[in-house]
Amino acid sequence: PEIKEYERTSTTVVNAYVTPIVSSYLRALRKGLDRAGVPARLLLMQSNGGLTTDTAAAERPIHIIESGPAGGVVGAQALARARGLQKLITFDMGGTTAKASIVEDGEVTRAAEYSVGAGIVIGSRLLTGAGYTLKVPAIDLAEVGAGGGSLVWIDPAGALQVGPQSAGASPGPVCYGKGGDTPTVTDANLLLGYLNPAHLVGGALKLDAEKAHDIFNERIARPLRMPLERAAHGAHLIAASNMIRAIKAVSTERGRDPREFALFAFGGNGPVFACGMAAALGMKRIVVPPSAGLFSSFGLLYADVEHHYSRTFRRLLRQADAHEIARAWDALARQALDQLAVEGFAGAHAKIRRSASLHYHGQTYELTVPLPDGPVDLHYLEEAFGREHEKTYGHRAGADEPVELVAIQAVGLGLHEGTNVPERVRPSRPEPAPPPPRRAYFGAETGWLETPILRRSDLSTARAGPLIVEEYDATCVVPPGATAELDAGGNILIELG
Repeated sequence: PEIKEYERTSTTVVNAYVTPIVSSYLRALRKGLDRAGVPARLLLMQSNGGLTTDTAAAERPIHIIESGPAGGVVGAQALARARGLQKLITFDMGGTTAKASIVEDGEVTRAAEYSVGAGIVIGSRLLTGAGYTLKVPAIDLAEVGAGGGSLVWIDPAGALQVGPQSAGASPGPVCYGKGGDTPTVTDANLLLGYLNPAHLVGGALKLDAEKAHDIFNERIARPLRMPLERAAHGAHLIAASNMIRAIKAVSTERGRDPREFALFAFGGNGPVFACGMAAALGMKRIVVPPSAGLFSSFGLLYADVEHHYSRTFRRLLRQADAHEIARAWDALARQALDQLAVEGFAGAHAKIRRSASLHYHGQTYELTVPLPDGPVDLHYLEEAFGREHEKTYGHRAGADEPVELVAIQAVGLGLHEGTNVPERVRPSRPEPAPPPPRRAYFGAETGWLETPILRRSDLSTARAGPLIVEEYDATCVVPPGATAELDAGGNILIELG
């Protein structure tokens, strides 16, 4: 129930479009669980980073459209709080897409609306008109079409391009040997020595390095009149530059300096690219969590049930009645608490979090700021908005510029008992002995280097790069000039020189 008719209409239409397939899927899943003797409540991740029940998701699937990327950000938030990491930029790269978001002072940032179905998914005031607008709260993330399966090709002007088309899982990259005949980012990384042709998914997927070599040479290196390693490294750098767009979208476009943040890299391909991207952005620290390739699923364990409520409530703050606004917030809070009670959350396990969307009178777009518990303080809201405006845009208006309240929000949180964050994540299978060193290419200036291949546990003491850490679900590349070691929680901490 908020103003802006186009956004409301677009959201309603998309919700109607996806409801039949999501509701039928969830009904089938629930029946399957019941037949298997699993009576547990079925919860799903929402785009906003909270969990919801299967019943609520079937009615309003609009809230789970970006649920996958949200899981990784919530997991990063949980580890950031547990380890005292104040500022993180999350970077999640899989096979087809790369996603970036931000965790600041232990809190994720949320967008009030975002777009899907375009080349880049971003809840941005600076990029509109692409895809389909969804006016529902979501973790503020940017997503670009770049992943391990992204195709490497030469455009009619003779320039090397990467993506956004993908080879998908079938036929996949050339090196998968399933019929793919167009080079991909994975093929480039294999040729550069970053990937072990005998180790992917613990050795279950053997890679055909010779076929990747022949087709990459024929399709890319020869037409560009380049040595094979230079062409493959060029594809790697272009893929990285595409993904840097996503990181800038959640940092510099939000008034945040990425050099003040650590890069939290996960997904099957995130740790391969993380150091190069961090160096290009002037970032000095990279964090690679345990089970990086599966890390988005950890967010499901850390998340709380959340229900978001909002309504338009336009008032100039200096003319507003704080008691009237408080009553409106109380009404939203009652809705949230009633819903939580139905789901079994009450008393200390039910919590309300309030926020407000504001702008300077006459502006079109709003910024959202949190409101602490207790009486509604309009002076606090105005000052908090001014600080957020200055952080985002680099300036704030003078004292005579009125601030307008546009909408109020309340989030009902269903809290778990205790914490779901483990002290340390340990692999369920023993780590195999690392293979012997192999040559890896680190750019024209450095060239090929004999690179040690390590297990994560080998970083109990700091090691200097170059080195490659191979795991069942991900590979981490540490370049020359960087150092890597494990922290108390089993995360790989990489410091760039």
